[in-house]
Amino acid sequence: MKISKVIIIVVVLAIASYFLVNGMKSGSSPDKAKPGWLSKLDGNRDGKLSAEELKAIDTDGDGKISRDEAKAYGIPEGDFKTIDKNGDGFITQEEMKTYGG
Repeated sequence: MKISKVIIIVVVLAIASYFLVNGMKSGSSPDKAKPGWLSKLDGNRDGKLSAEELKAIDTDGDGKISRDEAKAYGIPEGDFKTIDKNGDGFITQEEMKTYGG
C-alpha cells in the first residue's frame, strides 16, 4: 500500500514538473510577446532595440522614426501611437526603450 502511494506521488510530481518546465520554455522568449515587426528589427535577439537596430527604420538619418518611416517598415498605426508617448509624430530611442526596445 505504501509503495503504491509513493509511485502515485512520484508520477504526479513528474507530470507537474513536465508542465512547469514546458510552460517556462514557451513563455521565456522575448519574441513571443513582441509584435513581428519588433522581433524582425531586433537583429541580435536580445529583446531590446539598440540605436544601431533602429537605424534600419530611420531612413532619413535624423535619429528618430517618423510616422511615414514606421508605416513603410510595417509598424501598425496603433503601435506607433502607443510608442509615441509625447504625440509629436516621431519615435525616439527613449520612447522605444519604454516600449521594450
